[in-house]
Amino acid sequence: MKPKYKQMSFDTSVRNPDRFIDILKAISKFENMILDDENLLEIVSTLYKEKIVTSNKLDFSKDIKSQVIEINSSRKADGGFPAGYQARFWTYMRTLSELGFVYARYNQKFKFSEVTKAFLKGEIDESEAFSIQTIKHNRKNPYRNVLNDFNFFRFILTILLKKEKLTYEEFIIATFSKNGDIEEFLKLIENNDFSDYEKVYQFLQKEYNATSKFQTIINDYPDVVIRLFIISGFITIQYKGKKFIELNKNNLNYIKELLKIEFNFSEEEKRDAKLYFKKMDKDFNKFFALIKKYRTPQIKDYTNKLLTLIEEYQISEEIIIKALKNLDRSYKEIEEFREISKPLKFEFFIAILIALKYKDKFEIKPNYKIDHIGKPYSFAPGNMGDIEVFSDNLYWLIEVSLIKNKTQQLNYETTSLIRHLNKVKNKEKYLSFIAPYIHEDTKRFLDYSILIEKIENEKVYIKPYTIEDFINSLDNLLDDTKFYSESFIKNIKEKLCK
Repeated sequence: MKPKYKQMSFDTSVRNPDRFIDILKAISKFENMILDDENLLEIVSTLYKEKIVTSNKLDFSKDIKSQVIEINSSRKADGGFPAGYQARFWTYMRTLSELGFVYARYNQKFKFSEVTKAFLKGEIDESEAFSIQTIKHNRKNPYRNVLNDFNFFRFILTILLKKEKLTYEEFIIATFSKNGDIEEFLKLIENNDFSDYEKVYQFLQKEYNATSKFQTIINDYPDVVIRLFIISGFITIQYKGKKFIELNKNNLNYIKELLKIEFNFSEEEKRDAKLYFKKMDKDFNKFFALIKKYRTPQIKDYTNKLLTLIEEYQISEEIIIKALKNLDRSYKEIEEFREISKPLKFEFFIAILIALKYKDKFEIKPNYKIDHIGKPYSFAPGNMGDIEVFSDNLYWLIEVSLIKNKTQQLNYETTSLIRHLNKVKNKEKYLSFIAPYIHEDTKRFLDYSILIEKIENEKVYIKPYTIEDFINSLDNLLDDTKFYSESFIKNIKEKLCK
């Protein structure tokens, strides 16, 4: 098939790019393995075991691999991978390959880029990793059969430096740019009426011979691309009668410096997957130096930023509790926060709920990365708790997780929490761990930690909460946590004295 000019898009099977972070962590042990049928089955089975890929047909009490083969038996060959579970693997590697995070070709060695390795080591966070790879990306590449031959991310960022903001309708028009000509695009949106989606769709059908469905052109493709802009820390979304896209001013200098770095591909690199990966892996040290240069602490006045958001978007306790209770269901909560991924939204909503309940009684410090509006776009860097709450004599660490897998919840979410607490001296300390479901192993670990801290004469109070339990205990959370810990110690003493 001859290449054509096409709308900017990425694979829509993984809509939220933060899912790629979990995928990379889960498959990290398979680096340098040959992607033959046996190893591919092991990798795909691991994705199911870690519940990154799910299926109602899977029974974990039986052999996983045979079920993975059966569940994926109808999947067609794709991306050079045979039909079945092998093609399923490619579903989760397509965008990672196009962005140069991995090199994944059938029957060849599975390779990770320097960016991926640095992320897995905790040297850079997810936002930094995506910002590097998106600013390198080229539309014409071995994974895209298109004539469009430019970097779309640079195109949009340069436009926003000139125009300040774009409506969502204008952004959709931009996704059809053939050559990334900025002046041509600015004239186009100035001389045409793109006031609603129907006018945009009709214009694209007429001027660009667009044939895809309305939903695909207007929602599906632009939505995935915008999410990549957001996780890279490049933009924020504002709703002011209309949906507007503007630069994340917190990262303005970093964005300007990124745009100064030239990154071009030869025609051979645009055709050959191995050469493309090699090029996308180039200059990591140059980009890493830029990351370190512009790493700045988040704002200091955290509580006021949260309270301002609450006032601006008229968020009540009732609204945020309803949103928290419906995270796993199709509840349309505050529209302004729609683009925030579910796990990050969970953390954000808990921070808002604490601010609503305690207002300025404490200093509330969420450690996720925020844009200039105060909306989160990336998780806290490694070795940091999720939300920290302070007063002169109190330290309260709140850790939240949507992980339901027993092993992951215990290993990924709990083991570093006590270390965070122990760094704080001369204060009464509290720890709340919040998840949709608390596994018994997680509860045992936290209970054991209460005992250890008591032995070491630390004033530490710990309690795990389901989301519902946390909400129900809002009026007396600290007292409830203290009561739980003291009751546990009392119970241990009574049993030991028998």
